[in-house]
Amino acid sequence: MAGNAAIYIADPSLMGSRFFDKIEGIQSYECLSQGDSATGVRFTLDAGQVTMNFMPGEQVAQHLKGFADYAEHVIKDRDQLIYTQSRIHYVRLICGCVITPDFDDDGKILDFLFQFTGAANGILFFADTIFDYDGQALGGLHAEEGR
Repeated sequence: MAGNAAIYIADPSLMGSRFFDKIEGIQSYECLSQGDSATGVRFTLDAGQVTMNFMPGEQVAQHLKGFADYAEHVIKDRDQLIYTQSRIHYVRLICGCVITPDFDDDGKILDFLFQFTGAANGILFFADTIFDYDGQALGGLHAEEGR
C-alpha cells in the first residue's frame, strides 16, 4: 500500500528543474501534465518514488480552510496557532504526495520530504502532524508526543 503526505508551498514558481536539481537524493524526475496544464511531478529516489500531485486551483481555498480548522483543533498554544494559520493563509500550491511502494524503514523517503519542504519553505503534513519548514512539529500526533 502506498504512503501519503502533503506539502504546502507559498511560492509555486519554485517548482521547476532549477529547484529540483538542488535537492539531494533525486535520481530522476518527470513532470506530469494533462494537456497544457502541469498536474504534478514524479521523483525517483533510491528508496522508491514520490509522486507529487498538484491540487487544482479551484480546490485550494476550501482545502486550506479545512487545514486551518484542523490546525485550530490540534494546536493548543495560541501563538503557535496564529503562526501556523498565517503560514497556511499564504499557501498557493498543495502537493499531495503518493509514496510507492511505501515509506522505507531507513527513513530516506521521509528525509527527502523534510528536505524538500525545508528548501521550499513549506509545511509538511504527515502522520496526522503539521510540520514546519525546519521539521518542527507544530501540531498533531507527533507534537503531542513531544517529537
